[in-house]
Amino acid sequence: MSDHFPQEILISILLRLSPKSLIKCTCVSKSWYSLITNPSFISNHLHHSSTNNPSFLLIQFCNEFSHPNPSLAPVFYSLRRDNHPFLLDSASTLFLPSGFNREFSVMGICNGVICITSGSQCLTLIICNPCVRRYVTLPKPRDYCSLYSASVGFGFDSVNNDYKVVRICSMLDDDRFELCAPEVEVYSLATGFWRNSSNLPPVCSLCYVGSYAPHGFINGVIHWGAKRRTGSYNDNSWYHFVLSFNFENETFGEVLLPQSLASVSADSVTVIGGGGDGKCLTVYHVNAGSPCSCNIWVMKEYGVVESWNKVFSFDLRGFNLEAPSLGITVAGVTAPPAALCIRNSGEVLLLMDEAGRGCLYSLDIEGKRFIDLQIGGEGYTWYLYSGYYRESLVFLNKASGMVSY
Repeated sequence: MSDHFPQEILISILLRLSPKSLIKCTCVSKSWYSLITNPSFISNHLHHSSTNNPSFLLIQFCNEFSHPNPSLAPVFYSLRRDNHPFLLDSASTLFLPSGFNREFSVMGICNGVICITSGSQCLTLIICNPCVRRYVTLPKPRDYCSLYSASVGFGFDSVNNDYKVVRICSMLDDDRFELCAPEVEVYSLATGFWRNSSNLPPVCSLCYVGSYAPHGFINGVIHWGAKRRTGSYNDNSWYHFVLSFNFENETFGEVLLPQSLASVSADSVTVIGGGGDGKCLTVYHVNAGSPCSCNIWVMKEYGVVESWNKVFSFDLRGFNLEAPSLGITVAGVTAPPAALCIRNSGEVLLLMDEAGRGCLYSLDIEGKRFIDLQIGGEGYTWYLYSGYYRESLVFLNKASGMVSY
């Protein structure tokens, strides 16, 4: 039947189908298979989907009651409908390769492709597209003799049409501790190899919270909360800033914070996203004082330090979390809330420990609402990652080096 359609009309129809429907369509004929697996069609479908198909909020969690030994509890993934205020569970299922549901954590999502790693040193990594059910295991990156921590970022280089992973390692127990730039490696999917970065980052270490939190992407640039020591080891003086990495030219940069944030000592400054529109850098600051204050800052104009604006504040007094601007108090909160991500609506997704139970809340700053999403089970639940996932055909036309499952 397709022979009776002009090619451009057939393409226009196919572009409107979901990735899973298109995968079934590849079995119709050789000509359809050739068309759908064409790199140009896959790229056009990805662009069409980004503007016309809904994305899901992927929430990764681990519950201590899901295994007799809590340390061996498997990781679960839940796809949520972000267009609903209470993040209702979607009918879609996320299929990851078997064996990657324990001690593994999602570190990034880009164009329907997910980067998963294991452990604080990120030595085992895979890049996977659950929709086409193909993945590649990355070669093992460099392992250092000294004690170190590692963080990885995942993104797409649109100039070279390449998916990349950047791995940043900070030495913790030798004479380089907090005195030199981190070690950096970049993996290219196009070449299949790791290489040392020719562009070194500034002297810094990633903030503990910021290294594990979702990283803000703005125009192909990834961001972490970072700091460097400005005084002696004993006076605990730090300079905080936002470290950026551009996947296209593989260069590092610094985004300045307002002076009240840049000069904090033991506080944590976490990058939690690019705002609801994906263009405004957003950071989450937890003050280590008593009472503990938690502040959300938004950079309205990227790179302009004067455009930082504090948009919301919490106060943790004892075990009561107070939000004066909302006129509410939440009792039984044992630790400062953890900011997980910015929803497409602009609301902030927060994890709160209420009497040993991990509870998810959505903070609507403009609407002055604080919504308990009623997501969580019995026992303590850790929410390890949250970010946006949209099904795609990426890797459908790749076989070399890929494993199907």
